[in-house]
Amino acid sequence: MKFILPRRAFCTLPTLLCAAFILSLQTRAAESEPPIDPARGRQLMEKSSRGETLTTGEQAYLDRVKAEIRKRGAGKGPGTPPPAATPPPVAVSTNDWSALVPITDMTARYKGEDGGLYGGGKNEPPQAHRAAHVKESEKIRPLAANGQPSAEGKIGFITIGFSNTSMESEDFKRTADSDPQKSPRVVIVNGAIGGRSAVMWAWDGAAVLPKAERERLDQQMDLLRMPKANRKSSPGLDKDTWPTLAKRIEAAGLSPRQIQACWLKHVEANPKPLGEFPAHARALQADITAILNIARHHYPNLRVVYLSSRTFGGWSGRESGSPEPYAYESGFGTRWVVQSQIKGDAQLNFDPAHGEVKAPLLLWGPYLWAQGNSPRKFDGLVWSETDVRADRLHPNESGTRKTTALLLNFLKTNEGTSRWFVKQ
Repeated sequence: MKFILPRRAFCTLPTLLCAAFILSLQTRAAESEPPIDPARGRQLMEKSSRGETLTTGEQAYLDRVKAEIRKRGAGKGPGTPPPAATPPPVAVSTNDWSALVPITDMTARYKGEDGGLYGGGKNEPPQAHRAAHVKESEKIRPLAANGQPSAEGKIGFITIGFSNTSMESEDFKRTADSDPQKSPRVVIVNGAIGGRSAVMWAWDGAAVLPKAERERLDQQMDLLRMPKANRKSSPGLDKDTWPTLAKRIEAAGLSPRQIQACWLKHVEANPKPLGEFPAHARALQADITAILNIARHHYPNLRVVYLSSRTFGGWSGRESGSPEPYAYESGFGTRWVVQSQIKGDAQLNFDPAHGEVKAPLLLWGPYLWAQGNSPRKFDGLVWSETDVRADRLHPNESGTRKTTALLLNFLKTNEGTSRWFVKQ
């Protein structure tokens, strides 16, 4: 009788870990069959995980490999001594991320948190917030440099984030600018900066924040050992994030008053010192809130910010790169920001009818996290090792294209964004 692992469950094993299993299968093959070739087994697993079609012979061979792995797992009991194991490669995260479920797909709670981008299992905003987004979107229009409506004006659309966001923004801008459906009035500016995490962006612009918030950020910078001075990318300029963004906006031919929309994707680098969940996600929530307050101060016509959380971080394993489960859990920190505004947090107020405007309206943009090679139910997205660079931390061309496709589709199809992003 042949036992075959379900493809979904099988593909959740990291490729390198699966390779270790295959190496041990040679001694377990039936005497009536030739030994399993580890190299061939690994090649077929990788081919299958990429979604490529296998021949009848290749599929049969792969089924045999899966059956052997199944028998190995079934033979493990309380009294069964564990087989000699190959130590996991350093590059693979030691965190068990195989049980993590995309927030969009969650049906059971995770550490007390329910599923859905907006909570309660819902991936769409509440009706009142949805209507508010449409209302704010209708106010986005071409503006002259002085912020007044002009048929010849521009709609400034900036991005804010860290290195991954910068790489993705570069590809997004290049792709969107060549898309015939995009409005020629929309000017995209890649404002994300490599090596600049959420706390650095917040700390750099903290002069406009309350004293208590400035003190919190100062302590967090020290806890995470983030550089406060002598940043190599900007000699002589310590708090360089917001000045760098300002220079890029100016270079794009825009004024601060023409900035009206933003895509923000942020993360805390090396989040471990911040504490286990929910502590590190709460820190991210506070830092994103501060960034939004600062952005609204510098760009008074910034009406809407679309948020995304980090992509899968399990291939690297580096603490400095927000490994799993920190990358996954950062999605809840991002969600809490949106939920706080919906609940009426004064610090995130966007409606002048309810008091001083402190922030733009917030909405989830594309949700980017998927559990490695396992397709998510929401749309089948995967993040495989073929989507990251050799450092296994940053997205390569394949990875940036995935983010670009999701972001561009969102902007062209959402009932609010399509009003100003798409050519009328």
